[in-house]
Amino acid sequence: MRNLVTLNKGRLRPLAFASQDAEFDLPFELLDSVFDTLSDSITCVLANLDVGLIEVQQYTKQGIRNILASFKIETFGDRILSFAHFADANQLVFVFAQGDIISVTYDSLTLNPQDAVVEIVGTIDCGIDSAQWSHDEETLAIVTCDCNVVLLSKLFEPIAEYHLEVDDLKKSKQVTVGWGKKETQFRGRGARAHEREALSSLRASGLVGNELRDPTMPYMVDSGAITTKDNRTVSISWRGDCEYFAVSSIETVMDPDDETQTIERRVIRVFTRDGALDSASEPVTGMEHNLSWKPQGSLIASVRRSTHLGDEANLEVIFFERNGLRHGEFEARLPLSENIKNLCWNSSSEILTVVLEDRIQLWTTKNYHWFLKQEIYETKVNFVKWHAEKDLTMMYGTDEHVNVVDFSYKMTQGPTLEPCDNGTSIVVDGNIVNITPLAIANVPPPEYYRDFETPENVIDVAVSLSNETYAVLNKSALLIATVPSLKDMRKGHHPIVVSKLNKLDFATGIDSFRQVAFINDTVVGILLDTESFTRIALISVEDVFQPHVVKIVETFDKAVLLRSSFDYNTLVYEAKDGTVTQLDVEGQLERISKFPQLVRDFRVKRVHNVVDSGIEEWEAGSSELVAFGLTGNGKLYANDKLLATAVTSLEIIDSLLLFTTAQHNLQFVHLNSTHFEQLPVVEEGVVDERVRAIERGSILVSAIPSKSAVVLQANRGNLETIYPRIMVLSKVRKDILSKRYGEAFVCCRIHRINLDILHDYAPELFFANLELFINQVGRVDHLDFFISCLREENVAETIYKETLNSGISHKFQLEPAPLTEMQEYMKKKLFNPATSKVNKICHAVLDVLLSKEEYKEKYTQSIVTAYASQNPQNLEDALRLISSIEDEEKKDSILTYLVFLQDPNVIYKVALSLYNIRLALAAAQKSQMDPREYLPFLQSLYDNEALRSRFLIDDYLENHEKALGHLVEMEKGKSDISEEILDYVDNFKLYGCALRLYRYENEKQSKVYYIFAKYLSSKQEYSDAAVIFEMLGEFKEAVTAYISGKRWREALNITIQRSPENVVAVAEELISSLSFDHKYSATAEIHLDFLNNVEQSVVDYCKAYEFDTACLVVAKKGMLELLEKTVDPGLGEGFGTVAELLADCEKQVNSQLRRLRELRSKKEQDPYAFYGQETEEADDVSIAPSETSTNESFFTRYTGKTGGTAKTGATRKTQKNKRREERKRARGKKGTIYEEEYLVKSIGRLIERLDQTRPDALKLIDGMCRRGMLMQAHQIQKNFVDLIQFIKDNVVEIYTISEKDRERVDDNGEVYYIPEIPAPQILDFPKRKVVDF
Repeated sequence: MRNLVTLNKGRLRPLAFASQDAEFDLPFELLDSVFDTLSDSITCVLANLDVGLIEVQQYTKQGIRNILASFKIETFGDRILSFAHFADANQLVFVFAQGDIISVTYDSLTLNPQDAVVEIVGTIDCGIDSAQWSHDEETLAIVTCDCNVVLLSKLFEPIAEYHLEVDDLKKSKQVTVGWGKKETQFRGRGARAHEREALSSLRASGLVGNELRDPTMPYMVDSGAITTKDNRTVSISWRGDCEYFAVSSIETVMDPDDETQTIERRVIRVFTRDGALDSASEPVTGMEHNLSWKPQGSLIASVRRSTHLGDEANLEVIFFERNGLRHGEFEARLPLSENIKNLCWNSSSEILTVVLEDRIQLWTTKNYHWFLKQEIYETKVNFVKWHAEKDLTMMYGTDEHVNVVDFSYKMTQGPTLEPCDNGTSIVVDGNIVNITPLAIANVPPPEYYRDFETPENVIDVAVSLSNETYAVLNKSALLIATVPSLKDMRKGHHPIVVSKLNKLDFATGIDSFRQVAFINDTVVGILLDTESFTRIALISVEDVFQPHVVKIVETFDKAVLLRSSFDYNTLVYEAKDGTVTQLDVEGQLERISKFPQLVRDFRVKRVHNVVDSGIEEWEAGSSELVAFGLTGNGKLYANDKLLATAVTSLEIIDSLLLFTTAQHNLQFVHLNSTHFEQLPVVEEGVVDERVRAIERGSILVSAIPSKSAVVLQANRGNLETIYPRIMVLSKVRKDILSKRYGEAFVCCRIHRINLDILHDYAPELFFANLELFINQVGRVDHLDFFISCLREENVAETIYKETLNSGISHKFQLEPAPLTEMQEYMKKKLFNPATSKVNKICHAVLDVLLSKEEYKEKYTQSIVTAYASQNPQNLEDALRLISSIEDEEKKDSILTYLVFLQDPNVIYKVALSLYNIRLALAAAQKSQMDPREYLPFLQSLYDNEALRSRFLIDDYLENHEKALGHLVEMEKGKSDISEEILDYVDNFKLYGCALRLYRYENEKQSKVYYIFAKYLSSKQEYSDAAVIFEMLGEFKEAVTAYISGKRWREALNITIQRSPENVVAVAEELISSLSFDHKYSATAEIHLDFLNNVEQSVVDYCKAYEFDTACLVVAKKGMLELLEKTVDPGLGEGFGTVAELLADCEKQVNSQLRRLRELRSKKEQDPYAFYGQETEEADDVSIAPSETSTNESFFTRYTGKTGGTAKTGATRKTQKNKRREERKRARGKKGTIYEEEYLVKSIGRLIERLDQTRPDALKLIDGMCRRGMLMQAHQIQKNFVDLIQFIKDNVVEIYTISEKDRERVDDNGEVYYIPEIPAPQILDFPKRKVVDF
C-alpha cells in the first residue's frame, strides 16, 4: 500500500581540468560514476577515449572536488566496460573492451593526480565483451571476445576459466519433477491462448490439424530466437551473496522447427563463484540482453520482446530461477518498439529499475502484482546505479550530469481524525490511482475498491479532509478528481477527473512537481523543486472545476517532505536540515521544531496537557505543536526527543501515537502530555495495553479510531485489520464515564472484553446507576451474560489496567507469575462471601429487579442467574422463584436455563432439599441422569407420608442430622425409642444430635448415652466412656473402662464400693497396665496401700527416682533393712542409667559438631557439591547452549531450578522427585545441605532430652548423698555440668545457618525459606554444694 515519493534530488556537472598540453583543448565525456560507501562520496570518470585521456574525480557531501587520477592510455577509441573504486586500498580499476585491465593507485593524503601510479595489471589479447565485479569486491568476472569466462581475484590472480560452448545449453534439461517441467512453466499470454484453442478443438473432435495430440503438452514451445532489437552484447550479473553469477550471451543453435537451419538464441548461464557451470536457461523467444540478479533472492530479471505473437505482441520483464527455468513475468506497459537499456535492483531487492532511453521507471511488487511507482524523466539516461547501503538512494548519469535522488516510502492515506477517519488508502500504479476506503471495504491489493486513470504516470496524489476530492500530480499538470459523496462511492461511482491545471500556468519550465497535500477540502499545496531551492504553490480547489493559484510561497530552505497536518488545517513540510515548518492558507510560515537528523516520514499534531481527572479536560493554554518523525534507520523522534529505535512505521490519531517495531510489536504512546522521554524496552511477557504483538514484518497502513481499528500490511502484501486493546478500552472507558453502558456493553461483547470492566472501572458509578445500566443493556440474555461472566478479579487493575496516567518512561506491565497450588488453596480458604465483588453485584442486581413487578416479570431469568452466580450458589432461592411461576411453559424454560447454567445433578439435589418432588423430577429429566436411578426413588417419595418422605430425602442427600430430626418427629409421643433411631444414630455417629433432641426425655437419652459410651470405648476414649458408664450405673463396664484409661483411683473406688472381693484382682491388673507405661509412682502407691507389699513399693519408688519417698516408707514401716536391700541397689541402677546417658550425649555432641565443621568447610571449598542434587546422566549429544541447557549457577544447582523454569515459575519435579526430596531431608543425605539441617536438629533433640533428664539426675544426686555415695554423686553432677557447659560454648556455632542455606524450592518451582532454627535456651545445671568440689 506504500507509494514512492522523491525526497531530494541533487545534480552535479563534473568538468575535467584543462589538458596539460596547451596545444589541445579536448572535450571530456562523463562515462561512469560510482558510490564510495567508505567516505560517502561519488567518484566520476571523465574521459576522451578518442585520444585516450582519462580523469577521475571524487565529490564529497561537503561539495569538495578531489582529482584522484589523470592519465592517458595507449589505446584509442576504447570503451570502458567496468570501473571500480576500492577506497580502502586507494585503488581505481578499469576494464577496457580492447582487453586492458588498468589499476591506478592514488595518494589519499596529497590527492595529487600526478602522484597516482598507473599500471596495466593484465591484458586479454582477443578483447573483452563484458566485465563485472562481485558485490563484495573480491572477484572480477570477465567474458572475453573468444567466449571464455575468466574469474580474477582482487589481486588479479586467475581463479578459473571456462569456455562457453553450445553443449552448455543441455544443462537446461535437468528438472524432471512435475512442478518444474517445461509444460508447467510460464510461457506468456500468447502461448496460453494457443493452448486453450487447441484444447477446445481436441475436446470437440479429438484432432488438432490432421494429428491427434496429447492435451497435456504445450501447443507451442519457444525456439529462443532473438529479435532485431537485441544489441548483441554480453551481460554479467552477480547474486547478492556473491556465490553465483549469471552471463547472458548469444549462441548459434539448430532451429528446433527446421533441423537444417540455425538460429541465434540468447541464453543465460549460471556459474558458481569458482567458475563451474551450474545451469543454463530454457529457450525464450524474444529474450534480450538485459540481465539483473535480485540481490536478496533467487530471481534473475531479463526482458522479452514478444514480436512473434502477432496481435498479442508485447514487451515483458521476465524472471528466471537459478536452475534456468522461467518464474513469472509482468508486462512493462511500453510500446513494442521501446528500447530498454538496462535493468537493476536496489540493495534491498524491493525496487526493480527499468532504464529507458529518456526516463527511468521504478517498480515494486506486492501480492504477486507489479506496481509502477515512479517515473523519472530525462533527455537521455546513460547509466543507473543504487547505493549499496542506502537502499532508497539512486544515482543516474546523463551526457553531462550526475544526478542523485533520495526516495522515501509514503503511505498515502486520508485523515485519521474523527469523524472523517474513513481509512482511505491510495496506491499509485503507473497512471492509475487505486482507492480503498478501508472503513467501508477491506480490499487487499492488487484489487481496489475504486480507481481512476490519468493521462500520464502519477508522481504523487493526495486526498482531502472529506475523502471526496483527490489531487494528482502528473509530469506537466495538476489533476483534480472528485466523487459526489462517499454514499455515491458505495453505490459504485468512481472518482472522475474534473479539472486540469497545467504546470506552466503557475511554474517555470525548470520547476518539477515533487509532492502534493491538502488543506481541508479547499486548498492544495504543491511542492515545486528546482536544483537549488523549493517553493510551495497554494492552489484553491473550492471550485473543483476551476482551480486557480492563490499564492506561491518561498520555503527559504530546500524542502524534502510535504504533507497535511493532523487536523488538515495547515500544511507542514520538512527541510533538508530536519526543520519542520507549518504553512497556513494565508501563506504564513511558522517554525515548529527541528529533528536531530533527516526523517523520511513525519506527522504533526497539537498535543494538549490533559488534567488527571475522570473525564479528559485540557489545561487552558497548555498545548504545543509536536512533530513525530521516523528516520531511515528506524529512530522515532518527538521534536528533538528520541522516543524509540528499530521503528518501521508510524501513525497518529487524536489521543495516541502508533508505531510498529522490528521486534514485531505495535506500540502506543498517549498524547496527553507535551513531556516526552525515551520509551522503556519491551520485555518478554509484556501484557501492557500499550504493546501488542503483530505478524512479522507488518507495517501500519491506516488507523480508524471511530471503529477502534488499525490496518496493517504484512510483508507478502495482505491486509489485516486489528482492534488494539488500548483503543477499544479507551472507547469503553469513555462510554462508562458518560453512562453509556449499552454502547460499552456492545463494544465489550464484540471485541471479547471481559464484562467485569463495566463495574470495575468505576464501581461507585456503576452501583449508583445500576437501574440505568439494566435498562440500557435491555435484553435479558445480555444481562444474563454480564452476570454469569463475573469473576472476583478486579480487571481494571490487572488485565485492563489503564496506562493513561502512567509515565511515558515507566516500564511496561508484565504478566504476573501463575499462582502456586498453595496460593490457590489459601485464596480459596480466605475467601469471604461477605466481601465478594460478585456477590455484591448479584445482590445489587437482585435488589433492583425484585423492587418492581415489571422487572420481576421481564427479568425472571436474570434473577435466577444472579442467584446461581453467587459464591456460594444460592440455588435454593432460585428454585423457590422457579416453583412460584404459574406459567408452566415459562417455568420449564427457566428451569432448562438453570440446568444449562449450573450442574444439573446439584440442581436436582437442591430441589430435593426443598422437598419439591415435582421440581426435582423436572430437573432430573433435563440432566444426563439415568431414569432407572431416580424414578423409583421419586416414586417411593410419593408413596410415603410427608415426614417419611422428608426423612428419605435428607438421608439420600446425606443430611443425616435433619433426617434424624424427621425420625424423632415421627415417633413423637411414644414412650420408648425405636431400634431404627438407635441404629441410625449409631451408623452415622449422630450421638450429639440425638442427645440434643432428647434433652428433656431422660429415659430415651440414657439409651443414647449407652450406645455412645460403647462407641467411645471402641475409639479408645476410655475416660469419657467410663464416666458415662458410671453415670448410667453400669459399674462393671465402668471399672473396665477406667482400667483401660489408666485411671486407677476411680477404678479402685468403684471396686471397693461395689465389689470389695475384687480389689486385689483389680489392683494387680492396674499394676500390670501402669508398669507397662513406666508409671512407677502409681504402682508403688497401689502396692503400698492396697496390696500391703512394702518392699515392691520401695522398688517402684526407686524406679521413679523418688528415693526420698522410698526412704520415708521404709522408716514409716520400720523396715530399715530395705535401705541396703532395695534402696541402695536402686540408687546404683539409677547411677548407671544416667551416667550412660551422659556419656552417650557427650559422644554424640562431639561427633556431630566435628561433622558440622567438616560440612561447612566443604561448603566453602566446593559449594557445587554441597548444594548439588542428583542429576540425570548426560547424553553427550545436547552440547549447544540454549535457554534450558546452560551452565548452572550456585542457585540453580542447589535448587534444581533451570533458567527456563526460573523465568516461568513452572516446575519439572515429579512425584518421585518429591518423595526423594523428603527422604533426603529425613535422613540428612550425606554431604549435602540436608545433612547440615539434620545434624542441627539432632543436637536440638539431645538438648531436649537432657532437659527431661535433669530432674531425675537431681533426685539421684540427693539420694546418693544421703546414702553416702558421694563419689558417684560427684561424678554425675560433674559430667552433667561439663556437658551443659560444652554445649553452651558451641551453641552459637551449631545454630548459625545462613539465609542461603535455608532456601528451598516447592513443587511449583517457587523459592521459599525453611523456618530459622532458633538456638535453644540452655539452663545451668543446679549444683549441689555437698558434691561441688
